Amino acid sequence: MLDLMLGAITRNAREVIANILIILMTVLSIAIIVVVMMQEGETGGVSAISGGSSDTFYGKNKGRSKEHILKRVTLILGAVMLVISVVFFVVKPF
Repeated sequence: MLDLMLGAITRNAREVIANILIILMTVLSIAIIVVVMMQEGETGGVSAISGGSSDTFYGKNKGRSKEHILKRVTLILGAVMLVISVVFFVVKPF
């Protein structure tokens, strides 16, 4: 069924689509690298050893913090990269 749908697309059109998808994947990979580099490292529970608590202002508003937003953006970019990769391997010319 998929072969019938993709059969209507010419080889030249598939090559153009594949090139566009490769460029998108390159831009997305650079964006993922930049977003990951902007994130701060996790302490790994060091505050639990020193008696720290998550009842602080930061603990209550973690959903609005810069770190949480960067993690969410990283997950979204990764999901978009996954979808584009699957589409690329379906559409790529033979």
